[in-house]
Amino acid sequence: HALPLSAREEMSADHLSGLKVPEGQDRRELYKSQYRAIFTYKMSAQELDAAFREVLGSEWTIKSDERVKYVGKLEVEHDNVTLKVTMEDYPEAGMCALKYYTVQTFTK
Repeated sequence: HALPLSAREEMSADHLSGLKVPEGQDRRELYKSQYRAIFTYKMSAQELDAAFREVLGSEWTIKSDERVKYVGKLEVEHDNVTLKVTMEDYPEAGMCALKYYTVQTFTK
């Protein structure tokens, strides 16, 4: 008996602050907390970029993108939520990494 999609999504840790984590090829979760998520993939940074753009959809917008050849930092935003994203490429290992960080806001 399959759960409705929304219940399944809530149970899986496939997102951080509502931003989904791309499925990708051979995804491995290295670290996950409320504020940070780190995943590795057996694919190039270019392939990861394509998968990442799919999960952004039309809801998330790219605020800033400092990446060079798909590697580096970018910030995405949706409903006043900003996430920092880092992509790393390890071509000699045939792998890449994706990191999500929440932006901590401090109120006085």
